[in-house]
Amino acid sequence: MITVKDLHKKFNDNHVLQGVNYHISPGEKIVVVGPSGSGKSTFLRCLNLLETPTSGEIWFDGKLITDKKTDINEVRRHMGMVFQHFNLFNNLTIMDNIILAPTKLKIQKPEEAKENALALLKRVNLVEKADAYPAQLSGGQKQRIAIVRSLAMNPKVMLFDEPTSALDPEMVGEVLEVMKELAESGMTMVCVTHEMGFAREVATKCLFMDGGNIMEENTPQEFFANPQCDRLQDFLSKVL
Repeated sequence: MITVKDLHKKFNDNHVLQGVNYHISPGEKIVVVGPSGSGKSTFLRCLNLLETPTSGEIWFDGKLITDKKTDINEVRRHMGMVFQHFNLFNNLTIMDNIILAPTKLKIQKPEEAKENALALLKRVNLVEKADAYPAQLSGGQKQRIAIVRSLAMNPKVMLFDEPTSALDPEMVGEVLEVMKELAESGMTMVCVTHEMGFAREVATKCLFMDGGNIMEENTPQEFFANPQCDRLQDFLSKVL
């Protein structure tokens, strides 16, 4: 579904991604871990061109999306993105936050979008919040709404950029539950996270990034029980 070839990203003199190659198949759950500044979030944000690669190719669903002629907004319709800080519109109700994109882009009629939104709210146990505003919700509730808002576009892949790192510890579980349920439903997912338990339980593959490259890739079992590179061994000894 996604192929990354020799991806480089520089911010002035800072060479953040140094020739990343990777391939993601439909239905895979890829969890990316690594120290701060290793390039994880930049890698994720390049996948839907929120960051423009300095060089290299990204293919999505058979299309070369790094080609200047590609309509990136059309591509992004099929890639849901969930950020650290929710990014909800504070002046809109929860319902209006969810139906905004599908109705504006004329993907669904308003009635259909509302029906779909209610079904999604039911999935995350927040139907009663449809008419509330973001300011009236807890951090965990906001993040669950942010996930629902992405799902309303019926994406082919979901990208998560440290979705729990801005939450109080007691709210992390409710967001991870929704993500686990999503993984079980067969959604293709790429998730940058510090939640090692989630990585162990949900990932089909774990990637360890450091110094702008993928240093190790393995199944969760092998990744945690039998890390190959010294840098990953060192990292895991500090975080587990």
